[in-house]
Amino acid sequence: MYYYCPLCVECGTRPGFRTRIVGGNVSLSGQYPWQVSLQYQNQYLCGGSLITNQWIVTAAHCVYGFANPTLWTVQVGLTDQPLSGAADLSVMKIFFHSAYHPEGLSYDIALIKLTQPLTFNGQVQPICLPNYDEGFSSGSMCWISGWGATKIGGEVSVSLHSGLVPLLSIRECGIPGLSPWNICAGYLTGGAGTCQGDSGGPLACQASVWKLVGAVSWVQGCGKLNSPGVYTSVTYALPWIHQTMEKEEERTV
Repeated sequence: MYYYCPLCVECGTRPGFRTRIVGGNVSLSGQYPWQVSLQYQNQYLCGGSLITNQWIVTAAHCVYGFANPTLWTVQVGLTDQPLSGAADLSVMKIFFHSAYHPEGLSYDIALIKLTQPLTFNGQVQPICLPNYDEGFSSGSMCWISGWGATKIGGEVSVSLHSGLVPLLSIRECGIPGLSPWNICAGYLTGGAGTCQGDSGGPLACQASVWKLVGAVSWVQGCGKLNSPGVYTSVTYALPWIHQTMEKEEERTV
């Protein structure tokens, strides 16, 4: 019996990140080596997270209606963009959850398969997926990162920014219509949070290793009062992620 093991790679480490600098929100080289930049027709559109040497997790709304892989490229190992000379990696296939629809809040998850496997180095490393049924408790502090706008209506950022945000329970979040597919994170008082252009990027929590807890789904206002960010729960999406990857790998063996 053939069994594909997407987790049989070393993940969730930052071998290229050595600094002890604390504070500031401009990310440093190697700080988020799983962060990828997704380009549609050579324009930055969304973020994503590297989970193996060939697979990326992002949000379904980033690719819904734009799922032609030949129009997408991926850049890895970046802190600033656009970076002249950065390698544009071609995309083989794009998968998004069949139950996703733009008016809904659930199933906002997608996978991108690169044409060629990557070589990992200190600047390019995968993040670990959670275990099945692994929960992350309200109040846990996790990191978000992306090239999104730094203010409502602003342009996407040249530099990769990051912020530390607390996880919130669905009750604390206070947004109607959320399901177990959703995770809330952010400050109800306003402050650090996701914005336009951060979609699909990671919500990463550190335990013994870094784990991908969420993918940026949507936010009603960037850093506004009582407007925490909503993320797709990667734990909830795990069965779909594994099944999609296994089917595709079995097909290509």
